[in-house]
Amino acid sequence: MSRRQSFVGMPASYAAVGASKAPDLLRFPPEGMTPFEETLRLGSGQERFITASSLLMTWGAQRGAGYEVSEIVRGEGERYAGVVFDADGRPEPAPEAEDQFGPDGEPYLTAGTTAKLRHEKEREPRAVMVVYTVDEPRRVGFAWGTSDEEGVVGEELLTVEHREDDTVWAVARGFLTVPNGGLLGIKGRSLLKTAIASVKDQLRSLAPGAGPGESPQGAETHDEHLAETRDEHLAEARDAHLAEIRDAQDVEDPGTDVRGVDDRDAGADVHDADAHGADERDR
Repeated sequence: MSRRQSFVGMPASYAAVGASKAPDLLRFPPEGMTPFEETLRLGSGQERFITASSLLMTWGAQRGAGYEVSEIVRGEGERYAGVVFDADGRPEPAPEAEDQFGPDGEPYLTAGTTAKLRHEKEREPRAVMVVYTVDEPRRVGFAWGTSDEEGVVGEELLTVEHREDDTVWAVARGFLTVPNGGLLGIKGRSLLKTAIASVKDQLRSLAPGAGPGESPQGAETHDEHLAETRDEHLAEARDAHLAEIRDAQDVEDPGTDVRGVDDRDAGADVHDADAHGADERDR
């Protein structure tokens, strides 16, 4: 069976169109595909969410990552309404969506939209189509897939999420392969690596002050966010631990100046609190 297929009247150069929606994509990707997921914190607050969403839904992520977007043909809802499945996984007609527009009047992307994307480092453009869109109160985005086999083929879902802690994140997930390069060959691996790097550039371009290939100020990856949160918790635990030491010293020797407490061990593991407190009392 050919890799190129017709999906609700639209061409795609890969099978499993719409599979980027699958919650278990990273564990069970479509056969022969390499799955990926990348996240980047863009900031926080409703304003940042709205700004990033508007940028994303008007090709801003691609343009900011160095792509020229041309030959845009807007999808028509009655002709191609996107990918929607019922509870049993059966496809069903998607509800008709209302038109939305960015700050400059450019219409939001709709399912079925086709375009040509050409990166500034590439000679030939790639044909792509918008497979489906996401329009939720705290999550907005779209998935686009390749319509030719001139390089890496597959599907990429880009979303902007406003999470419960008020942080705003850009998220990309999808699956890729190299039909003409060989997944295990040097060329295939190189093309996949370049494609993933482009995904990261697209996420970065949604952050304030971003430019092609830059890491904008204030943006951070998911791992960096976890590290920051961990450091904050350690700092809080350290301060509480020092307060306990000073309180204990006041009880034993009310006349002692608490400013004389040695803070050199402030970064010690909080699990050693009892031993550390004993050392301080011995002084």
